[in-house]
Amino acid sequence: MDTSDYLNAQTFIYKTVGDVKIDLDVYTPPCAAPKSGYPLFFAIHGGGYIHGDKQAAFTVQELNEVMKRGWAIVSINYRLIPAVFLEDILQDVQDAYQWVRTELVKTISLNLNLVTVFGQSAGGGLAALSGYKLTPRPQAVISFYPFCSNWADPYSYRPEGPVDLAIVAAANKLSVPAYTEYLLTKADDPRDVLWRNALASGKMGWLMTTHDPNFSTEDILAKLKELSTTENIDKNYPPTYLAHGLADTIVPYSQSVQLAKKLEENNIPHVLDLVPDEGHVFDADPILWHEHVLPAFNFAQKYMETPTITETES
Repeated sequence: MDTSDYLNAQTFIYKTVGDVKIDLDVYTPPCAAPKSGYPLFFAIHGGGYIHGDKQAAFTVQELNEVMKRGWAIVSINYRLIPAVFLEDILQDVQDAYQWVRTELVKTISLNLNLVTVFGQSAGGGLAALSGYKLTPRPQAVISFYPFCSNWADPYSYRPEGPVDLAIVAAANKLSVPAYTEYLLTKADDPRDVLWRNALASGKMGWLMTTHDPNFSTEDILAKLKELSTTENIDKNYPPTYLAHGLADTIVPYSQSVQLAKKLEENNIPHVLDLVPDEGHVFDADPILWHEHVLPAFNFAQKYMETPTITETES
């Protein structure tokens, strides 16, 4: 299959906030849609919630794999911190999902009973959230090195000690205007510096929920638990494929281990693939493709063939 057959994505505006137009890309395979419509691969980009772009939501190999299976891809942009908080980002994901279900289907033939949500890093964290925050729920979730499945973990939030005032000042400065471009940052970019400082000091959870240095620990933890997939797994959570490098120094593999434990406790079909000696973004390495990436698509395929609707569509 020639990649050029589907690289010309169609772009749509799915939401406008003030004067900010938030968009998504749609890729369709060169084959005609089946009578029931293309199964949907709903992709969410990574970037630490502070940068990133819908065009970087998957590798070329992953794109080829989805197209080869005859699925359509919707890859979304969303607003970024510190202009907004995690709950606002999640609202964008929910709004994009509903726009696809109500508006995109008028243009492209989609089978909305067959949906896999996919993401890496921050996108993996949002993909995991989709398992209980999207209505109706997807049929499968693929979450690579999710940031975070447990926001209340000390990795992302350590309540002891005040928030560094330099972090507070940077967060407030970068949140005006209320939105920034969807661009990958450089290492010395102030957004990247803010992200790294917040993470290193255990205040990422604070940054994701408030910019008030006096906001109570109890309120922060309550919101973080509400937005932690590990705290919200139930019997209707979708089958899930998790993959994480054991040498990941950006998101600890314990995030995937904790999530897998909750999936097991609730008897949710799942796979936890811990990749030896590999770090963040291991799936970009073609050498690892057959052993550690392709199995995720084979896992999702089972659920993209048999609808498993568990909730009434609103």
